[in-house]
Amino acid sequence: MMGKQEDFINQIAPFVMQWQKAFGFGVCSAIIAQACLESAFGQSNKAGHGNYFGLKYKKNRVTCNSGVFEDRSAEQKPDGTYITIVTNWFEFMPAGIPDMNTGVQGYFQFIQSGPYKSALTQTTPQGYLQALKDSGYATSQKYVENCMNLVNRYNLTQFDGGQSMYSNSPLVVYTDLSPGNYGPRTHAIDTITIHHMAGNLSVETCGALFHRKKGNSNYGIGTDGRIALYVEEKNGAWTSSNKANDMRAITIEVANEICAPYWTVSSAAMNSLVFLVADICQRNGIQKLVWSDNKNDRINHKNGVNMTLHKDFAATACPGPFLSGPGMMANIAATVNMIIAGGVIPTPATGYIISGYDYSPVFDPVYYADRYADLKAAFGTDANALWNHFQTCGMNEFRQASDEFNPEAYKARYSDLQQAYGDDNPMYYFHYVAFGKAEGRSAV
Repeated sequence: MMGKQEDFINQIAPFVMQWQKAFGFGVCSAIIAQACLESAFGQSNKAGHGNYFGLKYKKNRVTCNSGVFEDRSAEQKPDGTYITIVTNWFEFMPAGIPDMNTGVQGYFQFIQSGPYKSALTQTTPQGYLQALKDSGYATSQKYVENCMNLVNRYNLTQFDGGQSMYSNSPLVVYTDLSPGNYGPRTHAIDTITIHHMAGNLSVETCGALFHRKKGNSNYGIGTDGRIALYVEEKNGAWTSSNKANDMRAITIEVANEICAPYWTVSSAAMNSLVFLVADICQRNGIQKLVWSDNKNDRINHKNGVNMTLHKDFAATACPGPFLSGPGMMANIAATVNMIIAGGVIPTPATGYIISGYDYSPVFDPVYYADRYADLKAAFGTDANALWNHFQTCGMNEFRQASDEFNPEAYKARYSDLQQAYGDDNPMYYFHYVAFGKAEGRSAV
């Protein structure tokens, strides 16, 4: 069983490896050891600000920080005695929480722009650490020795030489690796891009399609909720019409239960999606999923935003009006963050939610019980029991559960809905909460 130390190492190592490759200098084992020592394996006060390397604030040395903070530190004098200083330190909290990826990026910026040129050409952990120490990076007389002890104790040289730290989701039940992709990533995984298949494809059919066209994704999810792997996480997939995005994002294609014009996604697929995204975040050190309705924030990753859409980069409607509809991506992010935090996923107090949509316009438990004597006799005023009945039976039976929405009247009034949904009764409720109410359609 791994302890907290190993967990921290496995969390920070992928970011160190990717930024080392991007900047072209540094020895991964030594840098990981520095993070372990400087941050007490992620437990220090500075780590609580996303600063895992004890980076003191120096003007124009770092550009990716979110601000600065004041903290104290013990420094060793040449005679071996210690003094305590209070000074400003770089902060890496773009979304209001420590961001490990940005913190590691800041380390490389700090080293590259500082007086550490002799370290940039070193190829061994001992040589790299000694060059940093000689250039004034640390005051501790045993800094190199302490870091090397960590290198040896935790076998950190396993991360040197370009070995991949990427893994694939254990939730996968079907694998069909696509023959083409961008190859090894040049950026750490820090983004999620959700697409739709624009069709109700099984994961097998979608995989076969990727063999015939120049396009694919890391994962796919069928209407039945089964998850497939098409491009391993270590590689960038051809998904979003933007190489820079696909080199940092995990891309996911989700099947549509109902196709044009609504492009809906089944509850089983939505359930698999949030758990898959949570798993991706946890394995890749993404501590919080952040959505913005502002396209500029998404494509420029402002304010910690780490969710993008295909239509951000190309003339397409992907991921369609259901997945990109009002509140859907924000709800996905909120649910994923609950899973990451290890909490119970609640029914939001602001409404009755199915697949991210608030059904309170079509469901009022008091109205529902008062309208149907059999329900009142069976459930009384138990709102949860009435809500469960509505989801499992009431919509299929076309029962009216609010004074705002009469399903019979809604179906009869709109021929386009009759043509799209026929006798699929629950879809009339869905259409109203997802589109009809906003379109001003009458349902009484």
